[in-house]
Amino acid sequence: MSSGNLEARVAARIGALCYAAWGMFHVHVAHDIYRLGQPLTGIAQGRMDQLAAYMLTLSLFVIGVGVLLNWRNSRIGFWLNLCVAGWADGVWVLVVVLPGYVGLARGLIPPAIFIGGAVATATAQRMLVRTQAIGRQIRSS
Repeated sequence: MSSGNLEARVAARIGALCYAAWGMFHVHVAHDIYRLGQPLTGIAQGRMDQLAAYMLTLSLFVIGVGVLLNWRNSRIGFWLNLCVAGWADGVWVLVVVLPGYVGLARGLIPPAIFIGGAVATATAQRMLVRTQAIGRQIRSS
């Protein structure tokens, strides 16, 4: 195994672990949202339960993609988690952090974990493309 392949594998797995951590944190958030809605009644409780279910779904999706696809440096896995977790954190920042509902330091922790996963998996993808291009050059010469 070449050092480029090893470095790409390590970067992909670091990214996968970041996405798994992001997802596990958000599973906890989903549970907190669910508990927050329990004292409510009617449509308010139903909407909070719906929000908790959405958060749980996003979390489990990101964990699954991270463990099954990002771990193996999959291109589709890279794009799936980049888009899904990035969208979720973008909405979080716009709707909750920027208006000041949570402190900036606390509010930017989940996006920082996402950025770590995105940068690591992007690095792994770039290394993979470079290794494939070198392999094609060698075969054609």
